Amino acid sequence: MNKLQSVNTLLSIIGEAPVPSLSDVGTNTITDAALANNTLDEIDRDVQAEGWQFNTDCQVKIQRDQKMHYVVPSNALAVLFSPNRYNNHQYVVRGGKVYDRKTQTYEIGPTDNPQPIIADQMVMRLEWDELPHAAQQYITIRAARIYSDRYINSNVIYTYTSQDESYARAQLIRHEENSLNNNLLWGNDRGMGSGISYIPAQGSRYRFN
Repeated sequence: MNKLQSVNTLLSIIGEAPVPSLSDVGTNTITDAALANNTLDEIDRDVQAEGWQFNTDCQVKIQRDQKMHYVVPSNALAVLFSPNRYNNHQYVVRGGKVYDRKTQTYEIGPTDNPQPIIADQMVMRLEWDELPHAAQQYITIRAARIYSDRYINSNVIYTYTSQDESYARAQLIRHEENSLNNNLLWGNDRGMGSGISYIPAQGSRYRFN
């Protein structure tokens, strides 16, 4: 499923004609197609920010720039640092840069011979075509429900797409669990320890949303 198909799915939910290409969708215009595209982008970012195995990198090195700041990639949605690795620091991300809460500074480490800071996990926002089909389908259905509820406010449409959304999320969770190589003995690919491994990447909260 490409993004154009997803935008046209949102339009079909409210009974509007499809657009032939995304170049016909103006991001700064108030049209049904533009609102559909903006809603899809909003939900895409929201869903990816949850942190799934397909958009989470592990052990990412963050290099220091000439201003002695550690700048994270612009498409990073969440960055987690291991307290075991940096027990004398409290690293968080502020304004797209690594900030040490313990010393209240962005300028971290010695001036000479700087070492990279390693992020234990980094959730990245991927381009639409890089997402697995299960994620594309869930994002599309969820965006369609929100889009119709915002601009049409029909209980009939909401009920129909809400059922689709629940099924699409279940399929995404199944894809997530199948991709993690969960095993009772060695945990899974996300570094989750043995004995608690057979749950989605970010915990059982996925099952109840």
